[in-house]
Amino acid sequence: MVSEAATGDVMDLPGIPEDTIDLGERLDPVRTLLRRTAGGDRRAAGALLDVLGPRIHGLAVHVTGSAARASALTVSVLRSCLRDAAELAASGLPGEAAVLDRARRAALATRPSGDVRSLVSPAAANDRTRDRREVDVLRVLLVLPLPQRALVESAAQGRFAATGAERPGAATALAQVLDALVPLAGPEDPELRALAALDALALADPSEQARLKEIARGPETAGVHRHAIEAAARLTLLTAVPPSRDLHVAVLEGFAPEPVPAPAPEAAYSGDYATPVLGTDSQRRMVGPPARPGAAPAAAPGVSAPSAPTPVPSGGEQSAPDAAPSFAFRPGDEAERGRRARRRRRQQARAGTRRTPWISRTLAALLAVAALVLGGLLVTTRGDLAEAEEFTDTWTTLSLSPEAQLVPGLSDNGTWQAVIAEDGVALRAEGVAGWDGEVLELWGETDRIARSLGVLDLSRDGEIAFTADGTADRLLVTREIAPGSGSGSPSPRVVATLDRGISGI
Repeated sequence: MVSEAATGDVMDLPGIPEDTIDLGERLDPVRTLLRRTAGGDRRAAGALLDVLGPRIHGLAVHVTGSAARASALTVSVLRSCLRDAAELAASGLPGEAAVLDRARRAALATRPSGDVRSLVSPAAANDRTRDRREVDVLRVLLVLPLPQRALVESAAQGRFAATGAERPGAATALAQVLDALVPLAGPEDPELRALAALDALALADPSEQARLKEIARGPETAGVHRHAIEAAARLTLLTAVPPSRDLHVAVLEGFAPEPVPAPAPEAAYSGDYATPVLGTDSQRRMVGPPARPGAAPAAAPGVSAPSAPTPVPSGGEQSAPDAAPSFAFRPGDEAERGRRARRRRRQQARAGTRRTPWISRTLAALLAVAALVLGGLLVTTRGDLAEAEEFTDTWTTLSLSPEAQLVPGLSDNGTWQAVIAEDGVALRAEGVAGWDGEVLELWGETDRIARSLGVLDLSRDGEIAFTADGTADRLLVTREIAPGSGSGSPSPRVVATLDRGISGI
């Protein structure tokens, strides 16, 4: 069915030896590899295996359910593609679509078996080719409803269970997905698009193939079939699985060696050149082309040669050139190759290697210090942010609990506020000044019995955020000798009082 998908406008295109010359829509690197492979280029054949081998092998794995069968099938398909490289390169399909269409039909001819795998699951990400076109294919599949996505994933792996009256509707759904991957263009005939989608996925039965051949005779209708095959090739991006062993030896065995190119004709010899000649400065000499019988010897630049009559050569000999090129040895060439110059270059290289480690060590030390400082700041910032979020959540939860009460504080040192509930206490304060050698301790009084709720942590900005379990009728903040809570009772040095029995505050 590949040859039937060719259209007249594509086949009439001018022949381009290398498709990569055209940077328009005709850019087709795989077709270039096929053309080079048809000419006996072994490196192009190996590159073709590297590019399409994982996609052919992955499709075979998903269809057959066996890695061993998939490996054998991949070798067989790739060998046939190398053998028919010229035919595939000349077809109306892009090179990639032509090869993958042959691989799909060969894989489905083995009767699919095994489980159908999800093509969009995270577990399948490691088996893909990481081609940038995968993103477009995934976007198309992810927006589909689950039943339609399952239908497309099954069809991409050679399974199509719809029969009878359900078959046309399922084929139309497949055509819509292929049209989203590669626009099918052409006439909007539902039957044509559905049959083209089934045949592109190698799922059409003989009667459907005959009907498609009947209605896809024109260039526009054949273009729908060709675009459907290109879209089916895009789906193999999600089924790609790299082979577990190198297939180059098995596939390229018996491949025709790369032909040795004929040597290019030697360019015409003309012009004057200055080139170094082996020897020392005292042995400088002028050299020229080999002497020809009957030709005048070449003269050095600036030295006039005696004129001599040039005999006319016989018919079998070539005439001597009008001006024989001369070669001059330059003093600068000898200086560049002298012992002193080599010694000077070695000394400069040693000096450079001595200075380089100090610079690199200094930069490495500065980068390490900067990384440590930034890491410490990042850890501290994250810790403070986490504590602030935790305190905010606790404050909100206690405020929304039944019989919770928001209690302001009486103090001449900062602004105090607390939430007292049945399940706990949350306290916060701003603008609090601390004392050297003393700590602030929170006490809860219930029935005039005080118990310590803990020592408050005062930040550098004079802020306090504290939570504790249990409840109390009144809260007291006192100054205690560090580490605090040693006496078991609050000291008379009260900093703040928060009493929910006091009203009008």
